Amino acid sequence: MTTCHTLDPKKMESASDKQSVADLEVGDLSRSIDMVPGTRLLLGQGQNSLGSSGIILSPEPSSDPDDPLNWSALRKSLSFFVVNLYSFMVAVVALSTAVTYGALIAEFHTTAAYLNVGTAVSILFIGMGNIIWNPLALRYGRRPVYILSCFLTGIAQVIAATANRSDVFVGSRILMGFVAAPFEQLPAVTVNDQFFVHQRGFALSMYVLAATLGSFLGPLATGFIVDGVGWRWVYWTFSIVMALVTILAFFLLEETGYDREDTIVPVSESHPRLKSYSDRLRLMSTFRLSQNFVSLLIEPLKLVVEPIILWSSCLYGFGIAWLSIMAFTSNTVFQSPQYGYNFSYTAVGLTSLSPLVGSLLLFYVGGAGTDRFMIRQARHNGGVMEPESRIYAALVGGPIMSAGLILYGAGASAKLHWMVPVVGMGLIGAGIPIAGEVSLGYVTECYSHKAGQATTAMITVRNIIACGMIFATEPWINHNGLRDTFIIMGVLCLVGFWSGALLIWKGKSCRRRSAKVWGLS
Repeated sequence: MTTCHTLDPKKMESASDKQSVADLEVGDLSRSIDMVPGTRLLLGQGQNSLGSSGIILSPEPSSDPDDPLNWSALRKSLSFFVVNLYSFMVAVVALSTAVTYGALIAEFHTTAAYLNVGTAVSILFIGMGNIIWNPLALRYGRRPVYILSCFLTGIAQVIAATANRSDVFVGSRILMGFVAAPFEQLPAVTVNDQFFVHQRGFALSMYVLAATLGSFLGPLATGFIVDGVGWRWVYWTFSIVMALVTILAFFLLEETGYDREDTIVPVSESHPRLKSYSDRLRLMSTFRLSQNFVSLLIEPLKLVVEPIILWSSCLYGFGIAWLSIMAFTSNTVFQSPQYGYNFSYTAVGLTSLSPLVGSLLLFYVGGAGTDRFMIRQARHNGGVMEPESRIYAALVGGPIMSAGLILYGAGASAKLHWMVPVVGMGLIGAGIPIAGEVSLGYVTECYSHKAGQATTAMITVRNIIACGMIFATEPWINHNGLRDTFIIMGVLCLVGFWSGALLIWKGKSCRRRSAKVWGLS
């Protein structure tokens, strides 16, 4: 039987300000490695390696069977399935509104511009809401935050379904943005809780895939519902499904927060009791925090100035912005007589199959693909993993998404066959999982001890960017036209993705400086 041991994560991830070289022992091999937060010894030989693969487990699991790192595959899978189902449904709810615009405009005598205000503010709240939700999740547990978010998101759908004025409907979207905010940030923290470093790319890809599927399948289903039974039943359906997800979360979603001791007690010296199922259903937990609650509220706002977080925010933020702009212009492009397509609501919904297929084709590249590439790079680097290995996937995704933006805008503007803009939508969709997986994976590995605060900072900036871009889209298109606007977006997209080369070059220096500023260990 293969014996697996692990290394102390603090020894692995930290170095003093005066000495950035850590002397590590791996089996019988002594190495001197330039260690800063995020740099890890991933591969080794001897007693510290995992079987024949030589992968060293990081972070180090405890001897407690209730440590999420020690959960059985079934226990992990059930809990993470509910997280992904929650993410899928919230994405459905958040990005399906545009398909109902035509019916809402007709009934409430409002405008698309007014409805877009609600959507943009909702996206802003999805980002900024985590400034409140993240400290609550760190202090009282991930489980109660997930359950409360599920329940309140369902309530927001009831308000939308019963709205009799446009301002009430817009208010329901803004409320939904705040209460649904954890779906953008908390799953990344859950991945950090449950999975080892060499597994996180795959786990993040599952989360991003779930959210991406919701983004594309939601509008598709919404189109059928609007055509069949009217727009109100869209939101009644959402409320019913969110109620079911809330029930599933209560019974299947376990708490993944875990207080880790600096010194792990060997298995032979301690035999912690496995919690009963009823113990696992406890709604709230209390965790030790090294900072007070107010500090946790403020820290994400301080972290936004870090180059790694700024770049990741821009990569993901503009990626979401391009996708959102595509989604919110598709109704006009495919239904307005100006472009000559004259699609029905159902047909507009069906166009979302294209970005769905695109995302499915490339979701491996930014997730599990980066895990494999990271291990390959570590083998060529003496067993040492650098988180910048994940950025190479962005160099692949940039040209693909850029080409999609140009095809979509220029193709529709020239009134080319509908397949041209639809193929463009597919290429835009292909870039989204890469942007999400790379940015979340890179940030959580560089700031593993502040994953909640770092991802909150990233999502806040990301959604401010997306919100601003949605506000700017209509006047931008009115001024430049659809073709030129999307060509400019395509160029900006390529520059954003390829700017990751700067962090491949200087990312470790940024991490070293950040460690000194924030006292990371």
